[in-house]
Amino acid sequence: MSKEHLLQQNMFTGELDDTRTRRQKKLDQQRDQLHQQEMFSQRDLAQFGVNPHPLLPLSPNTKLLLIPEDPRTEEEIERDTQKLAEEQTRALFDDDGL
Repeated sequence: MSKEHLLQQNMFTGELDDTRTRRQKKLDQQRDQLHQQEMFSQRDLAQFGVNPHPLLPLSPNTKLLLIPEDPRTEEEIERDTQKLAEEQTRALFDDDGL
């Protein structure tokens, strides 16, 4: 509602007065404020009787292995291999000036 509809003209002074009760003013103020919308319903937030950490159904003979992954590209791997090979190779001629 606009502010003009909430005010009434005083019969004696001619000024605009707010004639709402305290409760009505408080409800209007709460209605005007922003309210955060819930992302999940209450049913999704609290589930009773549900195990939060279920175990994976694995047989005793199954072994889980970590597989190393190299994030480098083929060119980077080749460059690093070449650099390592050059570091491990002795120089054919020393710079001593012999």
